Amino acid sequence: MSQGLGLVLVLSVITLLFGVAGGYIQIIIPQLLVLGVIVYLLIRVRVKIAKAEKEKLRSKIDELEEKIRSLAGETS
Repeated sequence: MSQGLGLVLVLSVITLLFGVAGGYIQIIIPQLLVLGVIVYLLIRVRVKIAKAEKEKLRSKIDELEEKIRSLAGETS
């Protein structure tokens, strides 16, 4: 999803540059709105990915702690 949003972001920037170069206000305003929405969505996707990775690491740490406890219990 973030790759698709990145592609749309690049295309929006290119279109915005053409609008600025040509002086077309009809292109500039909508492209600025599109850029704002895309940046917002990219930030949300990145935050969700980071949270998912954090939860995955937390569960892995919990599993390893249980294994260590079980091994410590066997040796005692």
